[in-house]
Amino acid sequence: MFKLDKYKIGRILEELADTPEYLDIWLPYFNNKEALLEDRKDSVFQLTDILVDNALGLYALGRLAEVRPYFEQAAPYAFLRGFDPELRTHNNEWTIQEELNICLLFANEDTAAKLKQLALPFKIGSITQRSIDCYNQLLIKAGTGQALQIDELELTIAEAKATKDKDVQQYIVSLLEALLAIETANQDMWQSSIAKAVKWHADECQFGSLKDLGKFICFNALTLAKLGKDRHNWQCQTDSVYLPLFLID
Repeated sequence: MFKLDKYKIGRILEELADTPEYLDIWLPYFNNKEALLEDRKDSVFQLTDILVDNALGLYALGRLAEVRPYFEQAAPYAFLRGFDPELRTHNNEWTIQEELNICLLFANEDTAAKLKQLALPFKIGSITQRSIDCYNQLLIKAGTGQALQIDELELTIAEAKATKDKDVQQYIVSLLEALLAIETANQDMWQSSIAKAVKWHADECQFGSLKDLGKFICFNALTLAKLGKDRHNWQCQTDSVYLPLFLID
């Protein structure tokens, strides 16, 4: 598992111990339909954070049996935080991926049905933004059982490769190629694409923009591993602490 110093371990344990108090603070705001909208938005944001952070912290500590229940509790709030017209809070095309993947991996049928309605036409923006946004929306489609068009995927991959953003070239392209592999039943491409995405995530956690942020799971890769398993009965062979495959068993 992860090499955590005493400070990080203590921080995780403290947050776990404080969870009942935090829930007592924020659940009343969420459940009170007459509360101020900003208070309800804050409650959704905080409840998602509390539950997701607990799941990630427990995973980092190796308390694996306790991880999934927290993600499942977090999923309805993650949907509201990411996508509800009234309760969502600001997300860009990168940060929305956490809410999206938590919903695809852990949400119940009702939340999944709501998510299915979110596969909207692509927005127009910079080529970098468009590539990430297209990936997000294609993932929604694939994750909710909708068919993807091969030519649409290939065009999106070509555009992503043409960006000057190294994170798009190294990460988003790998994720898109994994989606293409699932659609074309190319198991080798699926496996290698997931491995590339996990390597990018691991490098960023150790040396880059995700360092010290507690991003212990590569959610995009985990969702794509689940999609390959669900669609083709493929078993992902990538061995990484950032890819907890037990969560999709």
